[in-house]
Order: sequence, then structure tokens, then C-alpha cells
Amino acid sequence: MSRYRFKKIIRREGLHQPRKSKTRLAWAYQFKGPSHRFRGFPRQFRGGRNLACRARFVEIFLTISRRTFNAAGSIFSVLTVAGCGGGGGGSGGGGAGNGAWPANSPGASKAETSGFVSVNGKNLYHVSVGKGIPVVFLHGGLGLDHQYFRPFIDPLADNAQIICYDQLGQGKSDRPANFDELTLERLSSDCNVLTKALGIDKFVLVGHSYGGFIALDFALRFPHRLAGLVLSCTAPDTSSFVQRSPLGGTPAQQAALGQLLLAPTASDEDLRKKWAEVEALYYNNASPPAGVLADVDQRTIYSAAAFNRGNQLLADYNFVLRLPSINVPTAVHYGAGDIWRFGDDEKLAKSIPGATLKYFANSGHWPFQEEPAEFVRYMRSFIASLPN
Repeated sequence: MSRYRFKKIIRREGLHQPRKSKTRLAWAYQFKGPSHRFRGFPRQFRGGRNLACRARFVEIFLTISRRTFNAAGSIFSVLTVAGCGGGGGGSGGGGAGNGAWPANSPGASKAETSGFVSVNGKNLYHVSVGKGIPVVFLHGGLGLDHQYFRPFIDPLADNAQIICYDQLGQGKSDRPANFDELTLERLSSDCNVLTKALGIDKFVLVGHSYGGFIALDFALRFPHRLAGLVLSCTAPDTSSFVQRSPLGGTPAQQAALGQLLLAPTASDEDLRKKWAEVEALYYNNASPPAGVLADVDQRTIYSAAAFNRGNQLLADYNFVLRLPSINVPTAVHYGAGDIWRFGDDEKLAKSIPGATLKYFANSGHWPFQEEPAEFVRYMRSFIASLPN
């Protein structure tokens, strides 16, 4: 783009040049009028070779409403839309796509609160970020914690309040005197009490894997609390687990997985080691996104006692006959490569009135980690579809 065309755009759009610096093209432009003022270009966009980038910025900026621009969060969001990368010479820009570690997710910069809430006589650790409709995430396991959701779901905090917490006996939350206290009824009751303690009336509940078991119990017992229900890679009963082997993996990996699920785990460190042996199987094509396993493992607080108790509860878990009584807007989704998908997807979606069903084509058991951008779009679409 020539300097002449750039100046022509400035004149056409009612911009003026208040001053020149010693560098011939290091100008600062300003909108005329009191209500729309913008001073200066970032330093890296000042130079003759970046005229095209600056001109493209002006054209896009002037076609976006003030409201949309504010929602973008910063001028750099608009520059990214324009295709102008950081650093000066190249185009493109950063940001993690599907299946990459989201090191700088937009939601991560928003105000975050965390702490402990007294729930049924025990302190449960929670984290909250963002403002808007409350969305509560229930982690799986049992024996894991909320860390595997973060930071993949943080972009949702742009227009929702994201709440994650460590369930009783897991993560940073208190351990019960006896792990037999862990039942689906107790865990869903904890969710009910915790959200009330946080001042939340109605909310969207997202249950992943074992967290989906708790979410189903919650939807059946406390439907008046829910604005929506999202069931992620979960099942309404455990008959498929008993009758079939997991999809994919080598015989050695399947044997290790069977050992993990059927034999009691001796300690938290033992659980960490056994989980590390089989965790890759839970990803599409047994190929986790780069950097994810090591980072999540480092941040996760494992609980072998909770894991063992969770396996005990599977023997009596069956909500199949009660699914038609769920009267909450429901979205069901699975990764197409999930090793535990045995037809539970259709069973859930067909049995819950009005439920939708989606498959994440490039995911296994963790769509929010493997396709984070698509997962965020999916969640935003579901939230937008909810009444009121």
C-alpha cells in the first residue's frame, strides 16, 4: 500500500494529523469530536513497512460499533481480527488454536476470586472468574480436582461467571472423616449448598465424566436451581463399563486401565503414577495436546481414597429410567474418539426430553482441552439459547 493511499484513507474518514515526530511516518492520529478519541498507534506499528497494517486497522476500526469494540477488550483484539500480527514485520499473531495449550486465554486476565466455603460442615475450595450467567463446572474422578478445566474454559468468563470447585475429599477441599460419606447424594447436596452460599440462584451446571453422574443427580433433585444442564462425556449407568472393554489402546494399556479401575489404589502418589500410565488413552488417537498432560498433572492434587470410593459407587449407579423426568434445557456432548463412548450418548440424548447431542470430531474424553475454541463456541451457543 502506498503512502498516498494511506493518507487518502485518513482524509476520507475525517482524521487529522496533529503532529509529526522526528521519524517521518511516526504519526499519532486522533478522531475528531469529543466522544470518539483514539490517540497513537502502538510503537511496533509505526514504520513505513507497516502502512498496510495501519490502514487496515483504520478501516476495520471505523466499521465496528463502539459497543463491539469495547467488547473486544483491547485494541490488540481488533488488530488480530485485521490479520496484523505482533512484532512488526509479519502477519498472523499469536493465540492457541484447537488442541494447543491456551497460555494467554482472554478470560485469564479477568478478576478472579477464590477461597473456602463451609458446606455441610466441611470447607470446600472454589474459584470464580468473570461476570454474567453463572456456570458451575463439576470435575470428574473421583480423586481429581478442578484444575483440568483451567485455563481452557476461561474465555467463557467474557460473558459468564465461571465457578469451579474441588468436591469433598478432593483437591484443596477438606477430607471427610470417613470416605463412605462420599455418595452422589452428598456430592450433589454440596453443590446445592455451595452455590447458595456464593449467592447464586439459578445457574448452568456442567458435569464432566464422573461429574456428570453428580450433575444428573442434581438435576433430578434440584431442577428449580438449574437454568441449563450440560453433560460432558458421561453416562446414565455403568452397565456398558462392565460389559465392554474401552475402545482403543494396546492390550498392555487396557490391562493397566483395568488395574486402575478394579484394584484399590494404595496412595495419592500411587494414583498419580497409575493415572499417568493410562491418561493418554483418554485423548483422541491417544495423542494429548502438547504440554497439557505435564501441566495438568503438576497442578492436580490427587486423592486415592476418593478415587477408590468412586469406583465402589459405580456398582449401584443407574439413572436410565429416571432420565425422562429431567425437565431442564440439556446439552449432551462427547468426543468422537472417547474410549468410553458405548452408545451412552444416544441413550442420554434420546431419554432426556429436548436434549441436544454433539460430537467433537477431534476429541477423546476431554473436548475442552482438545478443541478448546470449539468447546467455548459450543458453550456460548447453548447459553445464548436458554430462555431469559
